[in-house]
Amino acid sequence: MTYQRLKKALATLALSVFILSSGLIGNSVAWAVNGHAGGQGRYWQQDREPDRGDRERLRREERGELRRVREMDREHRLRYRMNNRVRIVGYFDGRSNFHQYGYYDKWGFFHRY
Repeated sequence: MTYQRLKKALATLALSVFILSSGLIGNSVAWAVNGHAGGQGRYWQQDREPDRGDRERLRREERGELRRVREMDREHRLRYRMNNRVRIVGYFDGRSNFHQYGYYDKWGFFHRY
């Protein structure tokens, strides 16, 4: 009887130590690798609007990309499709198949797939 209690207590202790340490060890490893703890606010710079220099560079690149899409289209024009709230840019080939080439982000900048 005493052996059964001791066995249950040790099993419960081992299980609780495993559950509690799994989150702590994961955070300490992330801290050691990245220099900061994990969380949702780590990539805040990726979700910001581009500044003026980036905006001009993106517009220049967009003109070149869209010129290529027009050349590939059978009627030499841009085609758009909506996928939920994402505006997809593509072209139709000679067999009426739509090929996705890129999309517009929430600030209106073009990104190629």
